[in-house]
Amino acid sequence: MKKAKKTIIITGGNTGLGFETAKVIAGASNDWHVVIASRSQHRGNEAVNELIQSTRNPNVSSMELDLASISSIKRFSEKLMKAGLPPLHAIICNAGAQFAQGTQTTADGVEATFGVNHLGHFLLVRLLLNQLQEQGRIVVVSSDTHDPAKKTGMPAPSYTSPAIMADPVASDKFLGNIPDLAKGQIRYTTSKLCNLYFTYELSRRIRKSKPSISVVALNPGMMPGKGSALTRDYKPFLRFMWNNVMPLMRFVRSSVRTTKQSGADLANLVFNESVITGSYWDGSKKISSSDESYNQDRAVELWNWSSESLDLSKEI
Repeated sequence: MKKAKKTIIITGGNTGLGFETAKVIAGASNDWHVVIASRSQHRGNEAVNELIQSTRNPNVSSMELDLASISSIKRFSEKLMKAGLPPLHAIICNAGAQFAQGTQTTADGVEATFGVNHLGHFLLVRLLLNQLQEQGRIVVVSSDTHDPAKKTGMPAPSYTSPAIMADPVASDKFLGNIPDLAKGQIRYTTSKLCNLYFTYELSRRIRKSKPSISVVALNPGMMPGKGSALTRDYKPFLRFMWNNVMPLMRFVRSSVRTTKQSGADLANLVFNESVITGSYWDGSKKISSSDESYNQDRAVELWNWSSESLDLSKEI
C-alpha cells in the first residue's frame, strides 16, 4: 500500500459537494490522505467505505466534527494533531447549513447559520493554520447568492454588526417580521457574504506571515437534487421541487450544476498551482465577486469580532 504524503480536510465531506470533491481528490492520487470531517461519525464512516471502494485509494478516513460546537472543533483539531497523518496541505471549508423553519442556535448559543457557515470554519482554520504546510491551500465554499446582481432567486444578504448576526434574539429583531423561510434564506446569503470577507481578510493577513499559503473562494453554483442536503430543513413540497424538478434547470442555465461537476471544480482549486490567493471562482472561471464583498472595513470588523468572541489573537 502506497503511503500518502499529504493530508486534506473536507468539512461536510460525507455527502453532496464535499463527497464528490473527496472522490475526485482520492481518485487522483494515493499521495493524498483525505479526511472526511462529518457531524456524524457513522455517516462519515459510510462515506469513507464508499470512497475507498470507488477510488481504490485506502488513504481515506473520517473524523467527527460539529461546526455548531466550539468544543467539537477544538477536539477535532487536537485529535488531528495526534492522529499521525501526513502533513496537512489543504483545508476545504465546504459544510454549510440553511434553516427555513425558525431560528436555530448552536451549542454555544450563536445563531446557527452564522455559527456554522462562518464562525465554525473561522475557528477551524485558525486552529489548524500553524499545521498547514508551505504551498498549502485553504478553499472556502461561498455562493453566488451573496451577490444580488446575479438574480439567483434568493434574497439579498443583509449584513450588520457581527454581534447582532450572532445573537439569535438580536438577529430576529434586525430581520423583522418576515416569514421563517425568508429569514433563513437571508441569513444564508449573508453567511456566504461573510465567507468572502473571511477569505479576503485571511488572504491579506496570511501574505505577511505565511506567504506561500493561498486562500481562495468558490461559487459552486446551484446544485439541486437528492445529492445535496442544503434543503433538509425545507417543507416537503419545496424539498420535492428541489430534488426532482429544479435539477432540470441545468439544461437551460449554466449556473445550475450537478454536485459531481462542482466537485471537480472544487478539487481543481486544490490541484491548480497557479491559483492566485484572494481570488474568487465561479466554477472553473476566476471572476469578481460582488462590490459589497470587497468592503475591507467590514472584513476587518468581522475578523476582529470573530477573533475576540473565540478568545483568539487578532494576529496570525
